[in-house]
Amino acid sequence: MDNVLEIIYNKYTDSTGVSIDTRKLKKGNIFFAIKGERFDGNNFITQALDKGASFVITDDKKLINNKKCVYVKDTLICLQNLATFHRVKLNISLIGITGSNGKTTTKNLTSLVLKTNYKVYSTKGNFNNHIGVPLSILELDASHEIAVIEMGASGLGEITLLCEISRPNVGLITNISPVHLEGFGNFESVIRGKSELFDYLIKNDGIAFINNKDKTLLNFSKRFEKPYLLFGDTAFVKCEFLTADPYISFSLDENEIVQTKIIGDYNFENIVSAISIGKYFGVDTSSASQAVCKYESSQNRSQVIEKNNFKIILDAYNANPTSVFKALSNFSNIEGKKIVILGDMLELGRRSKIEHNKLGKILQELNFDVVYLVGKEMKYAFESYSSAIYFEKRKDIYKDMKELNFENSTVLLKASRGMEFEKIANKIN
Repeated sequence: MDNVLEIIYNKYTDSTGVSIDTRKLKKGNIFFAIKGERFDGNNFITQALDKGASFVITDDKKLINNKKCVYVKDTLICLQNLATFHRVKLNISLIGITGSNGKTTTKNLTSLVLKTNYKVYSTKGNFNNHIGVPLSILELDASHEIAVIEMGASGLGEITLLCEISRPNVGLITNISPVHLEGFGNFESVIRGKSELFDYLIKNDGIAFINNKDKTLLNFSKRFEKPYLLFGDTAFVKCEFLTADPYISFSLDENEIVQTKIIGDYNFENIVSAISIGKYFGVDTSSASQAVCKYESSQNRSQVIEKNNFKIILDAYNANPTSVFKALSNFSNIEGKKIVILGDMLELGRRSKIEHNKLGKILQELNFDVVYLVGKEMKYAFESYSSAIYFEKRKDIYKDMKELNFENSTVLLKASRGMEFEKIANKIN
């Protein structure tokens, strides 16, 4: 380790933590002046010190002689190197979770299950990228026994970097589907990018949990000497899906019936993942299922909002062709009047028109009472499903909704985060 990093690590061990945002900075934090596309942390150094930062890490040469600043060539790389060095010192198990859909839900469920037996740290919010993961690692301390770290990626090599920083010894890929095509370019690159977690585990004798319901992931099981499979006759845990109307119920070990507060049959895979990882770490399946039952979705992820005489399923944190199809398929099976409001699937690049047009064809085959399509890209879905009601802008739907009778219905809101569909949910009453 070079001398500058050693100096910074010593300051880190004496600090109250690390911050890159003066709005959330706590007294005694080390402030890293990170540069982003829209900001430069160097512009906030004075503010950070005024709020009680113990030291500042900067790449501004003008501050080389400032006693409260440590100069480095690249503050982001320094942050990542600091996190890597800290991780090496920690003798704990670290579970890496990535995938196209369900990462956050699986991370939350796995953490809940493991907390029945251990002191667990898990990724907060969506801190799952090249900045968020090192910040998460630097929140670990000697009291933690297990870490559950979510890893996101929108291009090749990103998961490899996150693995090198966090050093997982257990890993799970929830599923692989065509997402972030703008960054990856094509589905083959998505497969290569997500599987970088498995590549790391193979090279470092790690443990892999395989969602063998996903055909792409099933192929990866052959690369491991002893993979832990989630489904089928050789599954590590015997769980059987029963219903999702709208909440999931399942049987455990063939005799225990478990009723959850989680909607959507697509979330069953996430439940099985959490219980399986828990069993690997010694949490008995009954305790694990009880922990799962405490989980309630929030933050626009399959979140159920109860109204006086109807309910809303707000599933608008993320949307891609696979997640939208699964949400619609599950929704079509619930009882009663069904109203669907769909917004653009973003980050699909050149495939956007094709995928939205496919979505319209899927809607033709499903039985919904009312379908709204909202967004510039959704016009391509409307072209293949003219029975829908189409609006280019979100605000244009509000007037039409006032005339709609929501009584005794269930409303599904599904869109990419950038569509801000929670604003529609707030308008429905």
